Amino acid sequence: MGTKGLIALKNVLLWSYERGTWQYDVLCLLILAFIFLTPSSWFNRPSAGSPPHRGMEQREAPSRPPLRTSLSTSERKSERAHISPAPAIDK
Repeated sequence: MGTKGLIALKNVLLWSYERGTWQYDVLCLLILAFIFLTPSSWFNRPSAGSPPHRGMEQREAPSRPPLRTSLSTSERKSERAHISPAPAIDK
């Protein structure tokens, strides 16, 4: 590789082209081509001990207690009794 080739490689690696030049546009197109044309399998490599990927795992959600939608009258009164009033703000 000659001196011009090394300088061109240095310019590409350091991204030293100005916006609007054809070299800048080519570099942008190469990056976009890599993003959109790279197979996803390149990025989904299983680790050495794990089984091959077969889609998302279906996990059972932990059980939650049922939501209470209505309170009895006595529960409402006791709930209101425990709520303290907001402090007054002096200006």
